[in-house]
Amino acid sequence: MRSFSNTAVPAVLLILLPAILAAQETTASPTVTASKAFKLSGYGQFLYTAQDPEIDAWSIHRARLVFSAELLKNVRFKVQMDLVKSPALVDILVEFLLHEAASIRVGQFKVPFSLEMTTSSADLDLVNRSQTVNKLSPSLDIGGGGRDIGAVVFGKTAFLEYTFGLFNGSGANKADTNEKKDLAGRLIVHPLSFLSIGASFYDGSYAPAAGAASVVRDRVGADLALIHGPISLKADFIQAEDGETLRRGWYVQGGYVFLPKVLQGIVRFDSYDPDDAASGDRLDTWTVGLNWFLAERTKLQVNYELMKSQAGATAGRSLLIQLQGGF
Repeated sequence: MRSFSNTAVPAVLLILLPAILAAQETTASPTVTASKAFKLSGYGQFLYTAQDPEIDAWSIHRARLVFSAELLKNVRFKVQMDLVKSPALVDILVEFLLHEAASIRVGQFKVPFSLEMTTSSADLDLVNRSQTVNKLSPSLDIGGGGRDIGAVVFGKTAFLEYTFGLFNGSGANKADTNEKKDLAGRLIVHPLSFLSIGASFYDGSYAPAAGAASVVRDRVGADLALIHGPISLKADFIQAEDGETLRRGWYVQGGYVFLPKVLQGIVRFDSYDPDDAASGDRLDTWTVGLNWFLAERTKLQVNYELMKSQAGATAGRSLLIQLQGGF
């Protein structure tokens, strides 16, 4: 395949650039001072993609800036922008920290659903989220970036975390298109210090535009994360009901740290069925990746993706090389 044969120069460039960035990175976030003390942080992701059929491209995957501040005692504010996307606004929220076990968040932010969806893009083990999460997670499934406008109650105890709330159901930076508010929630249990077991639900109704007919948009999910020493194991399962269509997907992912804080290997198998009633439409994706960490938020990621149809035929291949620099 021509695209893969031309990756030598991009690969060399992306491997050399992190060494320069690592020498300059500091772990502390700089502070911007106005009437209140603001914290500034952010990250950028520079991506090279070689894909079958013939695609050979550089891109700016993400370029995020985050401003946060404590406005009053136990009242926090955060705004996140992506300079690549339009509109640029990603998050804008205020949190009222009433108690560790019960606090309130209002604004635009991530819908509390699934392990991988609630993981920051800067902290993903692989370049791309799984097709299961991209296709079935609330807001991501309608191109809303996994965010929505709403309010939640959240908190945690020694072995339990929860988030429950109401959302418009239209995605980020969009007005509600029907009279119904969507209910979302996520519960995480920590039976052991290195083990998390999660469950998510979404009870919604979606209309593509104001005045259009609404359809049922319900989801349930389960997830697991085990991180013990150099070994990690993560998994997500999602079942979605969109009108009369039932969709399912799941992935399981294993990782091993070969050199602490330096080199990690990842393997993921991801299976997505877009219509339970149809036959032969399932798509499976294998992803193999290496993460080279140069500093706390600076890393080089190399991924190879192989997509297979339900019949076993190759549906696509991709080589992804991503350099992330953060502060």
